[in-house]
Amino acid sequence: MGHSAVRPLADVETGATLRADVLIIGGGPAGLTLARGLADSRREVLILESGGLDEDAGAEELNRVAVAPGNWTDEQVAKRRAYHGDQTRLWDHDRQGYGVRCRLLGGSTQSWAGKSAAFDDIDFAARDWVPNSGWPISARDLDGPLDRAAEVLNLGPNCYDDGLWHRLRREPPRPTPDPDRLRSFFWQFARSTLSPMEVMQAGREFLAAPPANARVLTGATVTGLETDAAGRRVCAVRAVDAAGRAHRITARSVVLAASAIENARLLLIAREGQGLGNAHDQVGRCLMDHPCAVVGAFRPADIARMSVHYGFFGLKTGQGATMYMRGLAPTARLQRDEGLLNCAGFMPGERAADDPLPALRRLIRRDSAAPWQDMRAVARSPGIVAMGLGRMALQSRHVPAGLSRFAVNQVVRFRPGVAAEEYLTGGMPHKLVGLSIQAVCEQVPDPANRVSLGTARDRHGVPLPQVRWQVGELETRTLARFGRLLGEEFGRAGLPVPELAGWIAEDAPAPVIDMAHSAGTTRMAADPRRGVVDADCRVHGVDNLHVAGASVFATSGHANPTLMICALAMRLADHLAADRAGGLGNDRAGAVDNDRADAVGNDRADGAAKDQADDQTGDGANAMARPMIRPVT
Repeated sequence: MGHSAVRPLADVETGATLRADVLIIGGGPAGLTLARGLADSRREVLILESGGLDEDAGAEELNRVAVAPGNWTDEQVAKRRAYHGDQTRLWDHDRQGYGVRCRLLGGSTQSWAGKSAAFDDIDFAARDWVPNSGWPISARDLDGPLDRAAEVLNLGPNCYDDGLWHRLRREPPRPTPDPDRLRSFFWQFARSTLSPMEVMQAGREFLAAPPANARVLTGATVTGLETDAAGRRVCAVRAVDAAGRAHRITARSVVLAASAIENARLLLIAREGQGLGNAHDQVGRCLMDHPCAVVGAFRPADIARMSVHYGFFGLKTGQGATMYMRGLAPTARLQRDEGLLNCAGFMPGERAADDPLPALRRLIRRDSAAPWQDMRAVARSPGIVAMGLGRMALQSRHVPAGLSRFAVNQVVRFRPGVAAEEYLTGGMPHKLVGLSIQAVCEQVPDPANRVSLGTARDRHGVPLPQVRWQVGELETRTLARFGRLLGEEFGRAGLPVPELAGWIAEDAPAPVIDMAHSAGTTRMAADPRRGVVDADCRVHGVDNLHVAGASVFATSGHANPTLMICALAMRLADHLAADRAGGLGNDRAGAVDNDRADAVGNDRADGAAKDQADDQTGDGANAMARPMIRPVT
């Protein structure tokens, strides 16, 4: 494998009991960030990842989800297939009827676009027009962890409002909508530190620089949590390896970081179906995502002007340059006055039907269904094809890494629109014919939207999760009102007025699907009657069990969740590091019974040195290859 920090669970002899200070279930952005946050602690960290270093059909089968009858219309199913189908190599609607889960080291960062933003203050507040809203913490409680999370994700300053103009040392484009009704909202993008024009993939970053006190066991699928008789403490975790052999792992602290679906599932199956943290029937409830819909579009003649206002901006940072995308959001005052959910809109380009780069790829792979048509598309746009080939040359291994990184940072800083197009499409420029307005909003925490246990079981005998997820009236009203508000304010400001989407004009339901931003099934609440974990992400009623990831979100905001996931993981790391009772101290942490210390890596003198050597090789990077196209949302 090339990385002493990572090994398959199948390589560990069965019958050996593995031990660690902190056992993290899940090697996605939540689990890996938590491990990084514990790097300077005295805690020995063990991460169990169900997948491997690449997507695998056997691991993907374990992502199967049962969906409640009537969850989707035929139109929504078709939209899910079209939207999510390009995100990962193995995803299929028939298997994952809700969500987009990736079982490999790096988790959901295998399929994202790197789009990142922080929650607004109002997202943490209890609002009388948003049922079940309110967190037991505030935005200020995450200030420090948020900055550390941004560093992990290779982001720039955590500035997402009109204050960014000062950092950019420029005035905002004029004219602007009424700032009392609409404000700027910015997203930035997590770029790989290893290849700057690629999306950050957390698994590859972890392999490049693993914390010395952390080890990963891949192919390790957790099948149950063992507790004491009262259910007050997790005594051990049961897992099976890729060959189906059973293993048992013990730890002082256990953290579920396996996704909003899997975290709920593991809590529900605990104690032979009695559940953990579920004394008040809260586990799995209030499943949330981000309803997103096109609310309008601009005429072709207006595309260039609007792209200047609501396009991409580059900021010079200590790491080189960071790319921000500007959109609009209703102010907190307007949300209160009109009883709206928090939402925001951005303006992606619409690709032409005869876009030449997909046609060229089909011809190169010799899988074109219409080769003459594809050849005509390539011939009509030689400039776009030349740019695409030039980018591939720049990223070639024959170009010195320092020169490539310098060139990329200059483009990000001074031509961020060009950089954004290349970054979001894997370096392939595209022929654009339109500019739509996509709006994304938070979702009401509705207990009826939930993850429960189905009657079917997976190959390990664990009940499949069953999902019920629907969008309510307030989400549809918010998206429609936001579309109309943009038309009103753009007209008042003298900007081009977009044509409203047909569903708004017809007062029809918003045609939305899940955006792979699952959240809320183990939500944070001070009162166990309203949630599953407390303000420190500890499961109510269980002393040594915590949860990391978007499943702890009390409300979802409209921001893409990964930055907030990582910030909460950093805050949890602080809590676990400070917990005197949570460490093994001078015990044989990380070792295997019968002195098989190499199973987890007890011998630090040898392990740390070997890690350093392996990090320089880049072994395993080719196994992390993924599709190039990423949707902006």
